[in-house]
Amino acid sequence: MELTVKQLSEARDTVESLLEQLGLRSYLFEVEPRGNHWEVRVECAPNSGWQSSVLSVGEGWLDACRIDNRARGKLLDEWRERLTAKPD
Repeated sequence: MELTVKQLSEARDTVESLLEQLGLRSYLFEVEPRGNHWEVRVECAPNSGWQSSVLSVGEGWLDACRIDNRARGKLLDEWRERLTAKPD
């Protein structure tokens, strides 16, 4: 995946927007290109205590989330499940 500074900035802005929509109280994140996908590392406190997660997002999904509400909703549902699930 060859990226421009603009693409990296847009990916970061999109991830931040998605995390805000999840309503997490506190979080830190990084977005990095990995081959044909984005790797999103998230540290958050969804309930009590911090947890770390690594989310893999297909190359076109973050772009789609900026313009397609259905794609945004699907990714939000997936991330909500991953980031707010209580440990077993």
